[in-house]
Amino acid sequence: MNLPYLVFSDKKGKIYHHPYLRMSVSSLDKVSLPKEEELIKLPPGSAFFYLPQRQAIGFDPETKKFEVLNKLEEKEVFAVSVFPIPAFLRLYNPACITKTKKALPLWAYTACGYYKGNFYIAAKRIDKRVRQSPRFYDQKLISKQVRSFLKAYPDNRLYRHLANCALNYNCLAAKNLFLQRWEAPLPTARTCNARCLGCLSYQESDCASSHQRINFKPKVDEVAEIMINHLRVAREAIVSFGQGCEGEPLLESDLIAKSIIKVRENTARGTINMNTNASVPKRIEMLCQAGMDSFRISLNSSDEKFYNLYFRPKGYKFSDLIKSIAIAKKYKKFVSINLFVFPGFSDSSQQIKSLVSFIKKTGVDMIQWRNLNIDPDYYLKHMPYKKLKSQGILYLIDTIKKEFPSLKHGYFNLPKESF
Repeated sequence: MNLPYLVFSDKKGKIYHHPYLRMSVSSLDKVSLPKEEELIKLPPGSAFFYLPQRQAIGFDPETKKFEVLNKLEEKEVFAVSVFPIPAFLRLYNPACITKTKKALPLWAYTACGYYKGNFYIAAKRIDKRVRQSPRFYDQKLISKQVRSFLKAYPDNRLYRHLANCALNYNCLAAKNLFLQRWEAPLPTARTCNARCLGCLSYQESDCASSHQRINFKPKVDEVAEIMINHLRVAREAIVSFGQGCEGEPLLESDLIAKSIIKVRENTARGTINMNTNASVPKRIEMLCQAGMDSFRISLNSSDEKFYNLYFRPKGYKFSDLIKSIAIAKKYKKFVSINLFVFPGFSDSSQQIKSLVSFIKKTGVDMIQWRNLNIDPDYYLKHMPYKKLKSQGILYLIDTIKKEFPSLKHGYFNLPKESF
């Protein structure tokens, strides 16, 4: 396959491909050409974004030079990116020149191109599961199911909150809840003890948060009711605390522990998981004793310096996270790392070395390779990246697989049958 053509957009969002300039990609602040093995056909259901005030960079195969596309036929044009569907990991950012300081919304901006009737993106499928493929979400059925649940449980505020997530925020986990399958969300926390650069529910910057954080504390009965209803009937049933529409669930550990105990008095079926920053080891231990099955712990970096720059912790240290993992492993719980992958940064030789050391030290069971949803310029503004040497995302994954052959890899939380 020849290199795909550069794609770009007009100010109305209409997408074009250039007649001769080819697709280029970005890793940190470096522009390059993707390799053929780094490109895949656009996964159905992925979303296109045009990037306002960002000029696309293409490659001229005749001059062998990169060119900035300012205008076409005297019309202003902009760079284009793709937000891939779940289970696909971005390998490169779009190559573009930024003309504004205004940050983009919190999405995973992925380099894309066009060739012979198909769009291509710089990405790799990291999980074979089809758990969140858009083709499995019939919006009419979901709306019908939401109405049915709200009628059946009119006093449960958490169902009402998640109905809004399913219908208005396009939260696939919330949709799973009403479709009674796979992993369902259980937001409980209104506050957080970190100030993440890419927080989806609360922002102090000019990055717009993706949605509103839950504004009430659910009751034990409300949480347990949802858990029992889902765990009893759903296939590959998982319920997860720690969602994009909340703060840190460990701050509601008492509520969660009581809910788990009540649920397990009613059913042993299904998996109870927490997505967390693992900042309070004592609360991790309490949840292990209550019956939590697994923990997914978020990291942008296993290097404390870079971790602090992104998470900006309030009242805890990176060492607390390490202690929490040790406690979870002592109780034989399944521990995943939710690794926020950013092209050029995560695959730098320094970060790879740190990650290898971290896995050896903690003995985690799985890495969930996740795209970091953030404006690339905004992220690099806060990260001292100049001395980092990128090796490539595929090289990163291959290195970890060779170093730890028994480590699990994927995108989604696993049911306990797969631990």
